[in-house]
Amino acid sequence: MSNFDSLFNEYANTKNGDVYAFCEKYKSNSVATRFLLIRSFDSGNLKKLLTTHNISFSSGKEKELMQIAYDSNITIKDLLDYIEAKRPELIKEREKEVAGLEEVLKQIPIVGCGVRNDNVDTIVQAFTRNKNLKTYEELETSLNNDILSRVKQYCLWSYYNQTSNDIIELFFLKHKNVIPTLRKIYNIDFFLRVDDEIIPFDLKITHVSDDYFELASRGISVANNMHDDFIVNKENISELETIKAYYKEYKKTHKQLSLANISEFKTDTKAALSNYIISLDSKSADFIIKLQQAHAAYVPADQDALKMLEWWNYKYQGERLFCNNNRLFVFLAYKTKFVDGRDLKGNTTEIERKINALLDSLSKKSIHTIKYHYEKDPKLIGDYTVYSLSTIYSE
Repeated sequence: MSNFDSLFNEYANTKNGDVYAFCEKYKSNSVATRFLLIRSFDSGNLKKLLTTHNISFSSGKEKELMQIAYDSNITIKDLLDYIEAKRPELIKEREKEVAGLEEVLKQIPIVGCGVRNDNVDTIVQAFTRNKNLKTYEELETSLNNDILSRVKQYCLWSYYNQTSNDIIELFFLKHKNVIPTLRKIYNIDFFLRVDDEIIPFDLKITHVSDDYFELASRGISVANNMHDDFIVNKENISELETIKAYYKEYKKTHKQLSLANISEFKTDTKAALSNYIISLDSKSADFIIKLQQAHAAYVPADQDALKMLEWWNYKYQGERLFCNNNRLFVFLAYKTKFVDGRDLKGNTTEIERKINALLDSLSKKSIHTIKYHYEKDPKLIGDYTVYSLSTIYSE
């Protein structure tokens, strides 16, 4: 059996959060599974587990309790039995926390979060450094009409986002194929029972990025003889390029009109420019409507298309938070709107149905093995492999 200290240190220093590689390396005799299950216990539950199995301990430190459990004869079945016995208590606590909050979510007006990179201080700094406010009246007007409204907007969005997350996470906790963790463990939110295996997963609840739709509209196809599942046809033009090309031509043939410049549509360019084009005339409106209808084909509707979207989320993930952990995605998208689906997150009843359908039919065949080549950061360049699966709620 592998040494606990070496496993603990290796997992703590796993390069790029490569949980998949760690689990593959220590797959034999289910060493990784047993270690990670023990790693998912907090000190209080470790003490109870050890006491139940008549194993003595002197220290109350979490790591030392983990080592005692690891070096003991406690089996994976023993760990699972203990976790299962705790499940009703965990569910009761979570249900109490979110009771009635679904109704609250329905009353929150959903708009953009209003704060770039979740940094409220940027708004405050811009306000305090604004030397164009020459009187107290101007100062107060700016504070009340601009700053406070944006902070309120951000707070409402943050509440909506976190609360819907909490409600959705409860759906997973209740499902028999989900093994919850009893403490926070980085890069793992829960384990899944998949046939005769136990696989750690990180939960990602996210809208389908417009960047994905831009590539999907160009065309994404299966790649051959590469450590990359798919390849993008970069010669085709994307949705936004199509819209811009139409508008440039329209401006050229309607010089007599005073029309906006494309540069004026800096925020949500695709949606804002499309709405503007729709207002021009019926022919332009028909053009955008047809594009919106075509957009629906880029929203994944089966597992093959979802695998493509999962691959995109790994290959094009930001380098600052790069991680190669196994992920279960809950995607959100509008079928015929050029806006992201983040405000669909509050439709928790429909999302629960999607999640249960995915988990009820869970098997090794439903787990995607994603292969991708990452190159957004020179320090992270390489070929990666990972497990993934997902569902999508779309309207």
